[in-house]
Amino acid sequence: MAGKALNIRVCSPHKLRSGLTGNYHAICHYSYNLPLYASKKKQVFMNLTILESKSIEHRSWYLCKCNLLQYLEGLKDDFYDYAIQRKIVKNQYLDKLYSTIKSGDPIPTITLTYNQTHLDNISSNSAEINLSKSEILDGLQRSFRLWAYLNIFNKYELSNEIDYRTFAKELKNENPLFFDSGVVSTKLIRTLIESGEINNIKAALSNYDIYLTIWTGLTEKEVIQKMLLLNAGQKSVSKTHQFELLFLHFFDAIKASDVKIELFREKDDKANDVKRGNRDNGQFMFSSIIVALQSFVEGRPLRVSTEKLIEHEFADTVETTDHTFDLVFNTDFLLYYLSKLVELDNTICSKENNGKEWFSKDTTLSGIFAAVGSRIDFSTIQTKQDLKNKVDKEFETLNRRINEIGFNLPEFTDQYNVLSSRSVNIGSFIRKVVMEYTLQLMDEKNDSWSDIFIKVKEKK
Repeated sequence: MAGKALNIRVCSPHKLRSGLTGNYHAICHYSYNLPLYASKKKQVFMNLTILESKSIEHRSWYLCKCNLLQYLEGLKDDFYDYAIQRKIVKNQYLDKLYSTIKSGDPIPTITLTYNQTHLDNISSNSAEINLSKSEILDGLQRSFRLWAYLNIFNKYELSNEIDYRTFAKELKNENPLFFDSGVVSTKLIRTLIESGEINNIKAALSNYDIYLTIWTGLTEKEVIQKMLLLNAGQKSVSKTHQFELLFLHFFDAIKASDVKIELFREKDDKANDVKRGNRDNGQFMFSSIIVALQSFVEGRPLRVSTEKLIEHEFADTVETTDHTFDLVFNTDFLLYYLSKLVELDNTICSKENNGKEWFSKDTTLSGIFAAVGSRIDFSTIQTKQDLKNKVDKEFETLNRRINEIGFNLPEFTDQYNVLSSRSVNIGSFIRKVVMEYTLQLMDEKNDSWSDIFIKVKEKK
């Protein structure tokens, strides 16, 4: 990979148990540190009964039946950090899930994606699956609630504490997400202990079968599309959050890489600080770096848009082909892009006094990367390496010009402060201004911000 060796500082709750604390944020994390009682008897493979299956081109789906306890014990430690759902949420109807299991009534099918071309050890109507290689596309809320019950049972089995208040307090200290999400409460713990039902949880889970729809052989883009389809009926979320969710499939590869960047999502505690520029080098909002990448591809500054990403509904003046889309929106190029982002961040922050705040803004990132992308003729690029070679050349020019001239942020601020929202859409206008200034800088010109502001106003 071109660029400097990098290190993405992210972690799962399991890694937090190993001592990674402080400012280390998983890209898709809930800031919880859960003891892994449910994984003590983790199954390497889970047995499946195949009820129906079908192969469609390179992918296949299987409708399967499996034991609920085996499923819960086989879930990987951070399974709830992936799914398209925004987070574990309160839901009074889902709170009755355990009662449904006990009564033997059916629950909806859970949908998984499996990181293989087919299930393991298929024989007649049976097969196996390694749940550590799967992700939940639909059914996260159900899975988490039942997994919480199994955790309660396992902890209680190992505990000498009988008083429900003390037990609930210990459980909350070790599993805050159970309580913060409303899945578990002190009242529930009291009911389970005083009724003796807490001793029956494992048996109830063991005596119940669930149904899974499992997809194998999906491409990255297909996984994203299926996540959106399966969750299309959920409560709407912000455009920014939707855009982040589209790229959850890339997170595991990013976490396993060596990129020195720390990415935050809307719900992270430090998100507002990062947005305001109160950050260290290499800290960005995840949505900002993705919209900058899309601006780079189209060669024009963009805002967050979920529809355009998936359906390619781009403007008539810019046509992004599937070939270009596939060259750029993949794990390999995304990691390379992040390396260039960090390199540029270091250059700007070392040159400009207010660089950390300015370069963390969506308007700045989309404008600068749109300028770089507009200088590349994507129609002539055939391979990822061709693209990297061209991008290397453009960023070499940009970094050199920043060191020579810089962005002169005091003058930019002066021009920005006299803008009137009555005359222009400030967000859109600043994106265009930053793009124009970056272009002239890379063209070896020395236009002032005043010149650029006037030029962009005249183009309106």
